[in-house]
Amino acid sequence: MAKEKNTEEESTDFGFDPGSQRELEVEDICCVTGEEVPASFCRFPDYRRGTMMVMARSVAIEQLRKGTTTVTFKEVLVKRHGKRALDEYRS
Repeated sequence: MAKEKNTEEESTDFGFDPGSQRELEVEDICCVTGEEVPASFCRFPDYRRGTMMVMARSVAIEQLRKGTTTVTFKEVLVKRHGKRALDEYRS
């Protein structure tokens, strides 16, 4: 079967390459409030700790409504590791 040519510029290959990527452990407390988070749907990587930061549901909903989720995660990174921590992120 012929593979359809992707006419869009962005890649659609989201495969995991164990040679260059590693799976990050998910944190179990909200990075904003410190409360335990039994299940999360809002995550952001903290490459220095090797974890995925999470937000409590109520915090995530509030941040999503404001459109400030990524900004909030980056503020947490700066508090944890200093401004240079953001150099590891593309945007």
